[in-house]
Amino acid sequence: MRDTTSSGDDAKERFAAIMRTPRRAALISGALVPVALAVNLFVLENISWPLLGVPVVATLVCVLAMWNVINFSPSVVARLEGLSPAVGGRFTLWKAGVGDYEGTPFAYGTDHQRFGMLNYTVQGMPVEIGHLASQVSARAVAPTGRRHAYVVVRLPERLPHMILSFGHLSRVLGVRIAPDQWHRSQRVDVGSGRGSRLFVGDGGEQIARGFFNREMVQLFRLVGRHYDVEIKDRNLYLYAARSAAAGTANRWSAQRALIENLAASMANSGVWDLVRRQSRGRGPVYRALRADVARGAAIFFSVAGVAVVVLSAIVINAAGLLE
Repeated sequence: MRDTTSSGDDAKERFAAIMRTPRRAALISGALVPVALAVNLFVLENISWPLLGVPVVATLVCVLAMWNVINFSPSVVARLEGLSPAVGGRFTLWKAGVGDYEGTPFAYGTDHQRFGMLNYTVQGMPVEIGHLASQVSARAVAPTGRRHAYVVVRLPERLPHMILSFGHLSRVLGVRIAPDQWHRSQRVDVGSGRGSRLFVGDGGEQIARGFFNREMVQLFRLVGRHYDVEIKDRNLYLYAARSAAAGTANRWSAQRALIENLAASMANSGVWDLVRRQSRGRGPVYRALRADVARGAAIFFSVAGVAVVVLSAIVINAAGLLE
């Protein structure tokens, strides 16, 4: 879905609706916790173990919703808007769609909306700092709303599809809950360390090794403390579960310095000469990364099997069949 920019009043209404979703989820789930506990402790004669799962799930939803309320708040968006005049940038409150972006969070899911976007240039490199709201699918609607903080740096030349994963998007509240989904045959070692994994689309291995020289690897280690990285065609994407402008003023200044240092490094990288030499004529053929479907399915069914066993044990115990 391409961009749809609405009038000022409509954009404000859409932005307000995005802000309301996690607040509503936090209020409802937060109120549900004491109610479910009170019913279990004071209304029912015997404790209902299945009913005890309600406050557990509600607590998790409340915590996740509060995370989005705090880290994607109007004050966070206001920081980006306030920076716009100082850097000669352009601030946009809300847009529907993903524009020309094809990174993973933009390509998958539904109901994509970008909000709180700042566009400006660093040493001639276009940079966008923004936020993405979406849903997993039309049927699977997250009560807290799905949020991604992102940065996009427009590159001088097209590069192969690469993902440098530090595990940020597969963590919930700091706990990693899923492995990398990309096929292990496309993993390339560039000396980035044990805490990260680089996956490169077929045909791009030589460019990847030239791009990730020693200095670039050290830079991306710093970037990887806060972001996962994806490169596709002429866009470099940074993804995080927390806005770059969230937190203290010192954190925001550090995030901005990190982003601008990365953009400047891209502008001065020697890899572009290598890319231009290889792109003469028809140029190289870069293929997209492949998801490891078999591994993902095995993990899904394993987790589902464990969940069925645990829930069955709870139900059997609640029915008194184990006594």
